[in-house]
Amino acid sequence: MIQLYCDETLEVDARVLEQEAREKAAQEKSRLRSKASVIFQRASSKHALRDACTWAAVVLTAPLWLPVWLEAYLGRGEAVFTACSEFLSLFPGLPGVVLRRGFYRQTLDRFATDCHLGFLTTIAHREVEIAEGVYIGSRCTLGRVAIEAHVTIGSNVDLLSGRRQHGFADSDVPVQQQGGTFEQIRIGCNSWLGNSSVVMADVGALCVIGAGSVVVKPIAAGVVAVGNPAMPKRHRSYAA
Repeated sequence: MIQLYCDETLEVDARVLEQEAREKAAQEKSRLRSKASVIFQRASSKHALRDACTWAAVVLTAPLWLPVWLEAYLGRGEAVFTACSEFLSLFPGLPGVVLRRGFYRQTLDRFATDCHLGFLTTIAHREVEIAEGVYIGSRCTLGRVAIEAHVTIGSNVDLLSGRRQHGFADSDVPVQQQGGTFEQIRIGCNSWLGNSSVVMADVGALCVIGAGSVVVKPIAAGVVAVGNPAMPKRHRSYAA
């Protein structure tokens, strides 16, 4: 009888502990759901505010991007676009970032509305793609380039339209009159271009380009490259 009583007591205790564990798990799950809901609501509110500001900037910059549209439709080059880019680069701080978002959203081939283009940064051509999460510092110049998601670009960085923009074969003809070839280069996702680097060729995903480096040949994905010309030093997987 005593043994039977002990077994029943242990069984009851086990069921009670199991029930308590389930209740605690349910409470923790509910708490995490509530926390996730709050975070999601805050993120949604932040994104909604950002998008609203961007659309307001689209309206404010309409006197600039509408002539750019007309210029593109008539095939009259990119002088108006370049002038507008230089003008908008002069606005400092967050207001400048927002105004540039509104203008470039309407004029570039692709422009995500969460991108950051810093003070005095200019874009020379409309054939530019900038994906989400891209940060571009101050005093940069962009040619024909496709920048993938979450790329970080320091200040004073030049992204050229390839390495053959100017011909110089004939010494009797001014360089400016010899023409050249403009190519679109690509910067892979989640890469970092250090301050004052010059990029004339493709950079793969997950790369790091050292400050002051000059990229004249394509850089494979996941590589840390430095120097003039930029040379691979190690793979990011093995970076100290």
